[in-house]
Amino acid sequence: MVNEYILEKFDSGMHYIMLDKEIVSEFMTSENNRVLCKLNNQLEFHCAILPKKESGHFINIGSSICKKLKIKEGSKVSAIFSADNSQYQFEIPIELKEVLNTDLEADKIFHSLTKGNQRGLIYLVSQVKSTDKKIERALKIAQKIKNGIISPRIILK
Repeated sequence: MVNEYILEKFDSGMHYIMLDKEIVSEFMTSENNRVLCKLNNQLEFHCAILPKKESGHFINIGSSICKKLKIKEGSKVSAIFSADNSQYQFEIPIELKEVLNTDLEADKIFHSLTKGNQRGLIYLVSQVKSTDKKIERALKIAQKIKNGIISPRIILK
């Protein structure tokens, strides 16, 4: 089912859309708040249904998505939601997958992390564009998690 929304913006600058109660009740469970969202029938991405302090629920729309779709605060957007049943609920870059396949210790540690930390580490690799940089970052992450540093917030420091 296609739903229509208005793109809003937090004071922090992050864009978001407020969700209908029906969408929230259909997809948000006690174990999972992750969904796939297809915006304007063009771009599909993994996201989380998050509670808004004042009331209701929303999903974040990253600046890279806004740029690709040429949308801004106040833009009307259409969204189709589906359950995210993927292993990591985030697309894992092939470079990270290969590093984990070749480093069994790092792979074991990575798969013992919380789903949130796994997604955070996947994101750190996926945010760089070049293949060489992705490989370099994946190798650095593998080394750091073997040294006990597992938080995506501090792993690249």
